[in-house]
Amino acid sequence: MQKLIVCDIDNTLLPAGGKISEATLDALASLGEDTGFTIATGRSFHVVRKFVRDLDLHLPVITSNGAQLYDYENDLSLFETLIPEETVLGLFYKLIREGFDFVAYTDKGICFRPESKHLAFFKNYNASVEPTLRAPMLPLDASRIQDSYSATTKILVYYPTEDLIRSVSAREDLEVTSSMPHVIDIMAKDSTKGNAVVALANHLSLPPSSVYCFGDGDNDVSMFTCGAVGVAMGNASDSVKEKAQIVTRSCFDDGVAYAIRNLI
Repeated sequence: MQKLIVCDIDNTLLPAGGKISEATLDALASLGEDTGFTIATGRSFHVVRKFVRDLDLHLPVITSNGAQLYDYENDLSLFETLIPEETVLGLFYKLIREGFDFVAYTDKGICFRPESKHLAFFKNYNASVEPTLRAPMLPLDASRIQDSYSATTKILVYYPTEDLIRSVSAREDLEVTSSMPHVIDIMAKDSTKGNAVVALANHLSLPPSSVYCFGDGDNDVSMFTCGAVGVAMGNASDSVKEKAQIVTRSCFDDGVAYAIRNLI
């Protein structure tokens, strides 16, 4: 392998509410043996198995915004940064006490507040795949939080307040970013897609400069600044585009396919 393409999923490879286009699938199928392909997503490793199967991926996949590098062929984590247990439990207590809606990505499944109003994404994913690919859904027992704990890579908080954002962003043991509007992603310090790209490149004995990273969001910027070649989608914000070395077409206009065939 001489070159690696790492691609974000949502609003990059997959348009919102749509599916991966035939043009994009054809471009991926055209990649030569010297070019590897994988994905980097904010999603939990539990809800990426469908894409691994559909795209016939054989390389490790970056999940949870870089908190985990997962090898689906051997069903094991090659690299991960977990939020410390005491920090997770403290956040759970705080978020429940202050009435925030949230879910957590853990090794056992998707942990959620029983009254959460934001489970449609996970339920829709589970409804779209066979049982062996479904993500376990685990209600968080607010009265027994410590018993509910398991290894946690990310906590998603929906509609956070400015006070909460300031509070968690100020902590030295946490990394805070956003993978979608009105949501913050809380992870262990230094959990970024960029750091995971470097870890993956090292695993494959490739220099980061031989890696092309596609993305559209704030949580993708670290991939553009880690030594890899950043490719921003046409639908990305100006601030994201400014960090990239290449700007391609929108995800709605087959921007990944266009870049593969014409720009990289």
